[in-house]
Amino acid sequence: MIKITSLILIFLIGCSNTSKATSSGINFDQVLKNESLSDSDKLIELQIQISKQEDQILRMQNNASNLKKSFDSLKVSNDSVIFFLESQIDSFRLEQSMLIGPEFSNNIIKLYNKVNILEDRAFFMDSLYFDLVTDMVIIENQIASIENSIKEISIINKEISSEFREGVNDLVIDYSYEYKVAHQMYMKGDYDSSLEKFQFLLNNKISNDLADNCQFWVAQIFFIKNDYEQAINEFSLVLNYSNSNKKSDALYKIGLCYIKINDSTNAIKAFQKIIKNYPKSEYYSRANEFILNFK
Repeated sequence: MIKITSLILIFLIGCSNTSKATSSGINFDQVLKNESLSDSDKLIELQIQISKQEDQILRMQNNASNLKKSFDSLKVSNDSVIFFLESQIDSFRLEQSMLIGPEFSNNIIKLYNKVNILEDRAFFMDSLYFDLVTDMVIIENQIASIENSIKEISIINKEISSEFREGVNDLVIDYSYEYKVAHQMYMKGDYDSSLEKFQFLLNNKISNDLADNCQFWVAQIFFIKNDYEQAINEFSLVLNYSNSNKKSDALYKIGLCYIKINDSTNAIKAFQKIIKNYPKSEYYSRANEFILNFK
């Protein structure tokens, strides 16, 4: 009992640290609008802030790894208890067949009742373990999303810096800049403003290189808002972009959405598509794990 309580405390502390790590954002506007810095200084400052964010991601990955080890240890301990109880039941059944008497029979009935209670508790622990694993996978996926976001922002910053050096001054919509602004709103947690900006870019036919990304973040915002039905529709639209690099991400999120609405059948279908079409995806092993758990 003490061991289980300790493992649950470790999980809660890990979640708390993860929450603190993900709450910090990168203030690009403050750097870009600082007139006292040259373009090269701004790039250096942005790289420093990105490096700090990567350090936070590394710590979050370590926390997630520690949590998974704790959950695995909990499951092994739980399986050992169940095996011991089953052995005890077999032993008591053998003794019952050799003894006769109302008092002994009453004791056996009481023992069976206690075993049934313990089995119910064991089943509850299995369910709790599965829920914890599901939440941990979602946290890992959020870490992966942050990593992808940092890479995207780094590329966009290079493009913006290049435009500053070349003195580009177009009167049309600067899709790269507007995408960066929308994504920065998302990172700060201003999901309504971010959603409005991403949808504005999609409605104005943003370039194909960024269109699938915009659609993915629109879907992600609905996922964060717990609107899983709408999130499934939005993630499905990402699959319509032929050259999108977000297809495996979208399929994985669709599977998580179906888990959240208790539709295991469609969740398995989404994970099976990852296994069939994207064997090199970072979500391949996770999809396999979910399918095995459902079976």
